[in-house]
Amino acid sequence: MNVRSRHAANLLGASSLLVAGMVREAVTASVGAGGSLGEALIAIKDQPGRTADWLSTVLQISQPGTAHLIRRLTEQGWVVRGSEGRARPLRLTPEGERVAAAALAAREAVLEGLIDRLSDEQREQLVAITGALLGPEARSEETLARLCRLCDRGTCSACPVYEGLRG
Repeated sequence: MNVRSRHAANLLGASSLLVAGMVREAVTASVGAGGSLGEALIAIKDQPGRTADWLSTVLQISQPGTAHLIRRLTEQGWVVRGSEGRARPLRLTPEGERVAAAALAAREAVLEGLIDRLSDEQREQLVAITGALLGPEARSEETLARLCRLCDRGTCSACPVYEGLRG
């Protein structure tokens, strides 16, 4: 890797940490609790009826960690577990829907603040760059759910991750 490529890689790494940290802070503040609560709410909002095993895969946490997380979500009154067989699908309560929507709004505000720093041309370049980076990573539905676990999926009419999975 040449010096220019190493420089670009360093900047990409620092940018990813900046964005991830800002989004995590915003989601945590809106939910009022840290850990994976906000991510779980948004993931369940996006794909209601999925199971604890699915959530464990998406959030990349252990089965005991997932059980603890679901217990916290139900104690908060944000999630209910279905009674259909062993799978016990997860769904948000009306309060959970409200908190998940607030978390998405907080995430959006942070990202819009960052995007506002860019010119229109830079925004278009960013769409092309992120599409080139994300699209090839979509190897399965689990990868799609993991990469988009904090996305407001209704926003992306042409999601590069989804298109990569279909492609």
